[in-house]
Amino acid sequence: MKRFILLVLIGFVMTSCQEEVVDEYFVKVKVVNENGIPIQNAAVKMFAPVPGAEEWYDESTSPSGEVVFRTGREAYYDLKAWKMIYEGCNYVRLVKGETVEVNVVIYPIGEPNGCVE
Repeated sequence: MKRFILLVLIGFVMTSCQEEVVDEYFVKVKVVNENGIPIQNAAVKMFAPVPGAEEWYDESTSPSGEVVFRTGREAYYDLKAWKMIYEGCNYVRLVKGETVEVNVVIYPIGEPNGCVE
């Protein structure tokens, strides 16, 4: 009986000491105009331009022009932000364990803005 209790105790200690490995990748997107002023309530989409890929969307940046996306895999993603007649694009490479910060500058539609049509 003492062996059984000892084995249960050892098993409990060994399983409780294992760290849970969670792969999370974060990107903080800041939307600004061409003068660097943050844009509140802009829509932002993060996506990979391949069929069937996941995409993230937030319809409203914070007063500081920011939105944070979280994903479970390292990848390169395209970013697109827009508000009314303004839009802009950029890209990001997510890095494990870091919050990658990237700006998207929006310009009036029709001006060069980094977006590929």
